[in-house]
Amino acid sequence: MSMHNPFEPTHKSMILPAEWEPQKAIWYTWPQNADTWTPVWEDAKAAYREIIRASLHYQDVNLLVNDEPLRGKLRREFEAVSAEARFRLEVFVCPTNDSWIRDYGAITVRAEGSALVTLDFTFNSWGGKYPPWDKDDAVPLFMADVGGRKAVGVDFVLEGGSIDVNGRGKLLTTTQCLLNPNRNPTLDRDKIERIMHGWLGIDQTLWLESGINGDDTDGHVDDLARFSDARTVLCAIESDSRDENYLPLKRNIEALNRYARTADLEVVEVPMPARQVKADLRTPATYLNFLILNGAVLVPVFQDKRDDKTLQMFEERFRDRRIEPIDCRSLVFGQGAIHCSSMQEPDVLKAADPGKAA
Repeated sequence: MSMHNPFEPTHKSMILPAEWEPQKAIWYTWPQNADTWTPVWEDAKAAYREIIRASLHYQDVNLLVNDEPLRGKLRREFEAVSAEARFRLEVFVCPTNDSWIRDYGAITVRAEGSALVTLDFTFNSWGGKYPPWDKDDAVPLFMADVGGRKAVGVDFVLEGGSIDVNGRGKLLTTTQCLLNPNRNPTLDRDKIERIMHGWLGIDQTLWLESGINGDDTDGHVDDLARFSDARTVLCAIESDSRDENYLPLKRNIEALNRYARTADLEVVEVPMPARQVKADLRTPATYLNFLILNGAVLVPVFQDKRDDKTLQMFEERFRDRRIEPIDCRSLVFGQGAIHCSSMQEPDVLKAADPGKAA
């Protein structure tokens, strides 16, 4: 597979669908790297089991594992759940380095004529932090093959968790990540926006500043701010002025409110959970790392006093979907949560209003 010039898209009218648009399947990678999960490996696997069980009640699930014995074990384990839910679990042997498929998985866009195009952006393990990453970087080719498509390689470092879109031309991201010299050091903001325009159908990039304390991704936006529909942005806010996240999140809210004045947006503040510490490590706990499925929203919870209030907020924002809380205290120790663990595959056969989360 050849890598294409990021300034010359290979198809016309490509656009990245919003997450609430119909999905053919959701992809996960089973947690298998001890370096990521010790000492919470068993708890992390329990969280993944809960995520997969919940997902199977709403749509098909594709799961990547490293070897055939594990494939057989997990197929047997989820067989009854899949049969009851009437959705399919496919377990594939596809070796990986880590489990965060949101960042290395294929980004699937729609092109003219509603054809799906599988994009294979470059993955460099969050700026070269955790070598090796060669197996993760090869996952989009595997996903394209499963979908019966060829992957289009794009010579540009991009992680799925660093962006969020509304399906109507707006994209959220942070300068801390996309302008970081450990990603694409030769490209400035204008050039990066041009690439997003051509490959993802973006008319306006909404730049926030930086991420939350404990996040090792250099400020992924899926911990900070997410679209809940075409004109509503949910944004994390910290109420404790002594907390390290207070000022960065305040600046993000201020930036979004400035955009809202001219971009027809509503900004909704979502509280941060209390500080989560495991093995003397502050973890990137946030409610914004949620996942939208065809009939549900999986929302991280942390046995925190703010959980119930936040779940009520999600119920108000996603009235046509069931809100499914998932205990993510173990996952955030591995530096991610539900959104980080997943990558949706759009359904080309089903039409949807991109402005409505239904």
